[in-house]
Amino acid sequence: MKIKLQLKRTPDSAPEYYYTNLFVITEWERLERRNIQQLSTTPLYSDYCCWMHTLLKLKGEQVGDNWREWVAKNPDIEIMPVLDETDPNPTDAAPTAAN
Repeated sequence: MKIKLQLKRTPDSAPEYYYTNLFVITEWERLERRNIQQLSTTPLYSDYCCWMHTLLKLKGEQVGDNWREWVAKNPDIEIMPVLDETDPNPTDAAPTAAN
């Protein structure tokens, strides 16, 4: 499961984009004692924060071990999911190798 997240470190900063991966989701399940089926409804903002903290930690940033403390130290960050912009009903027929 990959979810695209947008991070703005300050209100004036350029957005950064990250994708969750299997490790991020399983780490979230372990830390929050939740499971992926609970995301069938809208994820909570705390889910986005936990995922982003884990992504930045994997990237090598010094964010500490606790995502809640990281958010408390950075209250002006913005983390938002990026909706899929793929057209679910494309109208242009694309040729394939078979035709």
